[in-house]
Amino acid sequence: MQVTDVNGTHLAVISPASGGFPPHSHDEYVISVNLCGRERVRLDRASFEVDLDEVTAYNPGQVQSCTTRTPEETVFTCVSWYVPPAALSALTGGPPPDFERPVVRAAHLRTELIQAARTSTTSHDPALLEERLTLLLLHLLDLTTTPTTTSPLATTSSHTTTAPTSARTSTPAVASTTTAASARTSATTRAPATATAPADTFTSASASLPALRPAGAGPGDARIAAVLDRLRGDLSRAPRLADLAEYAGVSREHLIRSFTRAMGCPPYAWHLQARLAEGRRRLRRGVPVADVAHGLGFADQAHFHRHFLAAYAITPGRYRSINI
Repeated sequence: MQVTDVNGTHLAVISPASGGFPPHSHDEYVISVNLCGRERVRLDRASFEVDLDEVTAYNPGQVQSCTTRTPEETVFTCVSWYVPPAALSALTGGPPPDFERPVVRAAHLRTELIQAARTSTTSHDPALLEERLTLLLLHLLDLTTTPTTTSPLATTSSHTTTAPTSARTSTPAVASTTTAASARTSATTRAPATATAPADTFTSASASLPALRPAGAGPGDARIAAVLDRLRGDLSRAPRLADLAEYAGVSREHLIRSFTRAMGCPPYAWHLQARLAEGRRRLRRGVPVADVAHGLGFADQAHFHRHFLAAYAITPGRYRSINI
């Protein structure tokens, strides 16, 4: 994995060893494009295909997994940009928005993200890279959110990618560029929804997808909600399905079916990705890998290493080293 820090965000080129990803989640927004291969994605309760001319945008906390297809003798590879919620709040000037559609056909935004990844390790002007990514993010917000939460760039051409040359003052967020600052200033005077829409459109597949639930929202079934609270409350060990079923007052089979219908994956898989996500948080705080593995109930460091690498295509040790 090639990882570049861009003012508190991470831009990565990833080739997972298995060719896909098991269920997992991130604390950040994840914006991705495929360099080689196509995906069949499961995101919470939705399933959809991702082609080479599309961009995906997932909200923090959403449980994602995928299988992939690639031509013979090629390896699935993607570019992913991990953006903390605080950075998006600074960009929009309000609470972190939700991407309401997970996939959009936007060939020029795909090209921009790929180009940013290619130049991220060789660019001698990180401010220009940051500015380029900020513009990309603003255009993506226009394509994937409602008019009340989108960026003010909806009134401009969606193909505008030239960075302004005016001076700017750096701040610890993606939106430290003049572009982002002017976006926040003009947000209250944005044109109404009847303004010209961006040229890119949703794919037929994504257009039929329901708006996904906000990250962290619980299921409607009170018994499943109680099980979810119990799982969230104890990340120190793997759960026993029989104990969860008894706690909910249902059979194990009923629990698996109902939980999967509500959350997109069965209880053990959901809890495993929650433990891995907590592992990322602890690693970012500098906790040693062995202590993280022990504290989250993995059999040993190798067990944690194997699951972490499968979910995030990076080892726990390397992830810790680039975040502290």
